[in-house]
Amino acid sequence: MVKFVELDAQKKLIPELDSALRKGAGFATRASTADAVTALCNTCPAAFKFPGSSNTNPTVRLLRAIYFASEKERGATAKDKMTHALGSISMIAPAKAVRILAVKACERYCEASGSNNNPSLRRAAAATVRAIVVRASNHLKDGGPRDVWRKKVLPIAFLGRKDDDTKVSALWNEVWDEGGTAVSLTGDDTFGVMLQEQLLPYLANAILSALRSPSWSNRREACAVVTELVEANILSPAPRSTSGMQKLVQVERFKQRANVSSILLNECVKIIRRNRIWDGKGDVCSAASLIAAKWTGVAPLNGVANSLFDACSCAPIVFRADVESLFEGDNWFKGAEQSNTDIEEAGYSECEQNDVVPRKNADDVALDMSEEQEFDDDDAEQQNSSDNEQVDTDVGYGMQSVTLVGLCRVLAEQGLRPGGSREGRLPYRVAAFSALSTLLKSVVPDESSEQYSSIVQHQSYVYNTIAPSLFTFVSGESSGEEKPAPLLVARALECLASAMYYEVGSGSGCNDSVVLLKFFSLSTGNTQPAWTVRQMAALAASSLIANTSSNVVSTNDTILTVLECSSQALKDKKFWKVRAAGLELLLSLVSRVKQRGRNEPENQLVMEAILPYKEKIVGIARKSLSDNESQVTAAASKLTVAMNWWP
Repeated sequence: MVKFVELDAQKKLIPELDSALRKGAGFATRASTADAVTALCNTCPAAFKFPGSSNTNPTVRLLRAIYFASEKERGATAKDKMTHALGSISMIAPAKAVRILAVKACERYCEASGSNNNPSLRRAAAATVRAIVVRASNHLKDGGPRDVWRKKVLPIAFLGRKDDDTKVSALWNEVWDEGGTAVSLTGDDTFGVMLQEQLLPYLANAILSALRSPSWSNRREACAVVTELVEANILSPAPRSTSGMQKLVQVERFKQRANVSSILLNECVKIIRRNRIWDGKGDVCSAASLIAAKWTGVAPLNGVANSLFDACSCAPIVFRADVESLFEGDNWFKGAEQSNTDIEEAGYSECEQNDVVPRKNADDVALDMSEEQEFDDDDAEQQNSSDNEQVDTDVGYGMQSVTLVGLCRVLAEQGLRPGGSREGRLPYRVAAFSALSTLLKSVVPDESSEQYSSIVQHQSYVYNTIAPSLFTFVSGESSGEEKPAPLLVARALECLASAMYYEVGSGSGCNDSVVLLKFFSLSTGNTQPAWTVRQMAALAASSLIANTSSNVVSTNDTILTVLECSSQALKDKKFWKVRAAGLELLLSLVSRVKQRGRNEPENQLVMEAILPYKEKIVGIARKSLSDNESQVTAAASKLTVAMNWWP
C-alpha cells in the first residue's frame, strides 16, 4: 500500500523504521524492520531521498542503525536480513555516508583482532562492506576526495582474503573481485597492468599496518599477501619494454616496485631482528627472503648501481663486502650505532608479548557521522597528497638498502639460535634456514655477464661468512645445544649446499672440498638414522662436486668418495628421496665432463679420471631404472643419457 500514498507520507515512515530498529527488543521486530527496509528500497526509493548527508538525514541514521543491529544480532538469519537491508539502503543513501560507513567497517575489522578478537564483529564488518560493494556498486565510481575505495577499502579486502576464518575470507574475496572490477583504472598507461600493481602503494600501507600490529594473525595475513605479490611478480623488477615511447612509464613502474619492495623488506628484517618469537614469525623470514630473491639479479654490486636503478631512489638489496652491516653502512653487527629497530622494540615488546590491541573507548568505537570532516572537500587536495606520499615517508629509516651478506647472516643467526621446541622455536629456526637457502639459491651469476667474476667473488665472501658456523652446527661441534634436531641439521646442510660458489674448496676447514666430501659421506652412512639428513648430505655433496675445481674432481680419492656416498644413499630401500639424491650426486660428477669442451685440457683430465669407473656408474644407473619410484627412474635416465657419448 505504501507505494501508492503520497511521497510526504512515505518519507515519514523512514524515521519510524529507525526508531523501531533502535528500540525493538525482540528478534521478530528487528527482522521485520529489516524486511520492511528492503521492500521499501525496491518499491519506494524516492522516500529515502533527503537533503544533505549528515546525522540529521533520516536515511543516514537508518543506515547507521542497521549496521549496528547487524553487529549485535546473534542469530544468523537476522544478521543476513540486516546485511541485505543495509546493501539495499546503500544504493540510495548519500554517497558520502556510504563511504564513511565502509571505512568505519574496515577499521572495525582491523580492531577486532589480537586480545580484542571478536569473530562475530569481523564477520559483520566484512559482510557490511560486501553488501555495499555488491548491491551498491554505483557508489564505487566515486571514491570521494580521498578515494577511499582504492586507498582504504580494497587494500583491506586484499588482506582480508587471507583471514583464518573461511567465511570471512570468502566475503573479502567477493569484495576484492567485485570492487576491483568497478574501480579498475582505465587509460593507456595502465593497460595490461594488474589491479594489485595499480594499487601497490596503498596495498603497501595496509601491509605495513598489519606487520606493525600487535596481533599475530594480522602479521601472518600480511606475510601471506607479500608472498602472493612476490609469486605474481609484482614485488619484482618490472618487465623491460623494447619501445622507446614507453620508457618513462616502465621507469616509473620499476621505481614504484623497487620502493615498495625496499620498504616491505626492511620492515620484515626489523621484525626478524626482534628477540621475541611468536606463532607464525617464520612466515616473516620467508617473505623477506622471497622479496630479496627477486631483486638479486639487478642488485647494485660494490657501490656500482645497476642501470635500472638510475631513476630509482632505493635498491631493496645490494651486494657489498661489508660483513658488519645489515643495512648499507649502518655497522649493525658492531653495535656502533643504535638502530631505530632497537628503539622501537624497547617500547613495543610489552604490548607484543601479550598480543594486545589497544582498546578504544565508547566515543571512539561509536560510528559517529560527525567525523565527516575527514572527507570534507576543503582539504581534499592536501589529504590526497599525504596519502600518496605515505608509503615513501612513513617508514623513515626503513628505506635503507639491505646488504646480501647482512641478511644472510641474520637468517643464519636466527636458525642457529639455541633452543628446541620451546615457544615454537623449532618451526621458526627451520623457517629461517629455509629462507636462507631460498635467498642463496637466487644468486646465480651469468657467465656471459661482465660482472660474473665480481658476483662469484661476493658469493665466496658470503660463504666464508656463514659457512663456518653452519659447518660447526651440522658436525655437532656447536656448544649451544647438545644434540640438534635432525630437521634442523638437514636444513643447515641445505643452506651450506646453496651457499657454494664456483671453484669452492680451495681453502681449509669448511672451505676444503675433501674435508666436506668426507663429512657428507659419513652423514649418508648407516650411522645416521634420520633420512632427511642422509638426503640433504647427498645433495650437498652433489652441489660441492658441481662447483668445486676440476683439480679436486679429477683426483681418485674424490671419485671413490663420491661413489661410496652414492652407494650408501642407494641402499636406502624405504625412502626414495634418499635414492634420488644419490643419483643426483653421480649426475653432478658425470656432468663435469662437458661434451662441448672435449678438447679442453681440464675437461680431458676429468674424463680420464672418471672413465675407469664408467661401467660401475652405468650399472648403478641401469639398476635404478627398475625402481618403483618414477623420480628415481627419471634421475637414472638422465645419468644414462649424460654418458651415452662417452668412449
